[in-house]
Amino acid sequence: MSIWWSLHLRREAASVPLARRLLLGTMETAGVDPDICYDLAVALSEACANAVEHGGDAASEDYRVTAFIDGDTCRIEITDSGPGFRPRPAPPAGGAARKRRRRGGGRAPPPPPG
Repeated sequence: MSIWWSLHLRREAASVPLARRLLLGTMETAGVDPDICYDLAVALSEACANAVEHGGDAASEDYRVTAFIDGDTCRIEITDSGPGFRPRPAPPAGGAARKRRRRGGGRAPPPPPG
């Protein structure tokens, strides 16, 4: 059985239980193990609460919850207009080779451009 749904919800605390109930009902209909249902419902609730609290400025009034269940696969997405996370900087190129050469007493040339 394959089930898919998507909701646009207001960024209000009252929207969180609605999304949770819909997910629980969907998973129950699909025959998902109750322990897994509980764990996923808790994760969904936390993600929705995060979207409500941090999901954007005053002008962004909503967020989206999408769920897809197909066999043993369950995919849940919560999308808001918040700033997200700052990406981690990329490690410097050639780090491992440079460290090996230093241990051997040599020097490593800079990595090629590009």
